[in-house]
Amino acid sequence: MTCDPRRGQYEYFLNVPNPYAGATVEVDITDFMQKIGDDPFFLSFLFAVSRAANAVPELRRRLLPDGRVAEYVQSNPSYTVLKPDHSAYVYCLVESDLTDRAAFIAEGKRRQEEVLARGTMTDDGDVRSHIFVTSLPWLSYTQIVLPCGTSDESNPRFAWGKFREENGRVILPVTLYVHHALADGWHIGQFFEKLRAELEQIEPSM
Repeated sequence: MTCDPRRGQYEYFLNVPNPYAGATVEVDITDFMQKIGDDPFFLSFLFAVSRAANAVPELRRRLLPDGRVAEYVQSNPSYTVLKPDHSAYVYCLVESDLTDRAAFIAEGKRRQEEVLARGTMTDDGDVRSHIFVTSLPWLSYTQIVLPCGTSDESNPRFAWGKFREENGRVILPVTLYVHHALADGWHIGQFFEKLRAELEQIEPSM
């Protein structure tokens, strides 16, 4: 990071107790909803979010324990799956090359069954490489606060709520939190631009 253009921000926000920045944006998913047909909404949208997140290099960067920064080739989504009795949730990691939506959805379904059967919150793989995802399908919110551990936990956090109809369009609140040492408002904006493009370009379900 000594040669990175964001060196100053990196050094400053390493020592800030709450170094997280975020935004909630209302995303138009009208055409996306028509294209995915009967495919599961959550996994279909997660596919688009994962592709958009990976298209922004700063969202693949993580702080290492020795103070250095790693940029992963790919960051896979680790998300919350609610238990059938609604008592708690478990973590589910989907590892995919993010080129095939149908394959991603199939792997997501398989992994969800696996982690629900396991029943514990245990996360898999190299947790530092993950992007963290949660969903609140019961609330069409305008603001959300996402939990973070210590100030060196640098995984981006994504959330979305309940979609609603407004003036004939379908609107979904989507949130992104980033560690400010690694990313800022420009990169948050880049993610939402990439997400818009992914939603526009997604292939209709067969």
